[in-house]
Order: sequence, then structure tokens, then C-alpha cells
Amino acid sequence: MKCLCIDPSGTGTTGVFFFQVGKKSKYILSEYKSKKWEEHLSFIIEIVETLKPDIIIYENTTYIYGRQHQGTVGLYKLIGGLVTLKYIFNFVQKIDSIAVNQIKPFKDKLFSGREKIEGLTCKVGRGKGWRYKRQKISLHQLDAIIVYHLWSDKSLESKKSIEKKITKLKSKKRLGVRQKEELERLEGFLVDKKY
Repeated sequence: MKCLCIDPSGTGTTGVFFFQVGKKSKYILSEYKSKKWEEHLSFIIEIVETLKPDIIIYENTTYIYGRQHQGTVGLYKLIGGLVTLKYIFNFVQKIDSIAVNQIKPFKDKLFSGREKIEGLTCKVGRGKGWRYKRQKISLHQLDAIIVYHLWSDKSLESKKSIEKKITKLKSKKRLGVRQKEELERLEGFLVDKKY
């Protein structure tokens, strides 16, 4: 399995974490800076063409901010481009996302030591910062790693807790848009992870 995990930005820095599991396990960390969302999309398309991931997972926005800024529109356009990649590349089997409001609290827990990701360390002080397997990484690359970690089996809830959440959602008379998305995501975990 080959995963491409993305912390997208329409007008700033896009962080990328590529992870391949299997006989030849490897990872690649990269990032791209530009003020133009089209250049971010071109960067990602080039990675997809080269590395041929089976799955693309990206940090998704909540689409609701206290205040909008110029970069928001570029981010929306970039996310739209990401979602279409499975229609352009026949080797991409799935495109999924993790909400930004899951990533930020998890990153706080990492920093405080309440959560851990194998191979990831943080040292406080001048010239220190985050490292993944001894390689210094940016905060955008860190977010891309967190995207993979939250999506992967390493931090997913147990089958029992997922089934309990599914039952609770299905018992409601009417589901909102986000609840329907959550139900679909949870049901997808049971199918994709083959519990």
C-alpha cells in the first residue's frame, strides 16, 4: 500500500508525507511554498504521477472560520483539485480526509507528551523542533504525518468502539450533513481495515 498524505495550503506551504508499506517500506517528506494554489496542485500532481499512491489522504477544512482570509479561497480550490485526482489517475483507489479540528488537538497532545507517533520526536529550544526518524521536519510536514497517523490503524479506535458509534448514529431519526459524513467514514473504517 502506498499513501500520500497532504497538509494542503492554497497560498502558503503544503506539506507532504508519502508512506509505502510492504516489502519495500519507505517514506518521503516534502513541502512546497507558493502564493498560487495552481502551483500547489501542480506540485501534488507531479508527486502523484511519480510515486503512484493507492490512497491520498489530506487535511480537510471545516469550511467555517471566525474570519475568512484570502488564502481560504485558494485552499478550497486546491481541495477541489485533490478530490478529482482519483478520476484522473486510475491507480488512485481512494481519496480520504481528516478534519483539521482533529489534527490540531492531536498535535497539542503530541507536544505535551500525552500522545506519541513512532519515530517522531520534539525538542524545545533554539535550533531544535520536530524530527521524524532523525530528519528535521516542518510543522506542515508534521501535519501530513499526523494525517496518516489519525487515518491509519495505529490510532484508530477499536472495532467495538466504532460499531458503538455507528449504532448510535443509526439510531437517530434524522442525521445532519456532518453526522452522515461521520457515519460514512466510520462504516468505511470497518470495510477498509477488514476487522
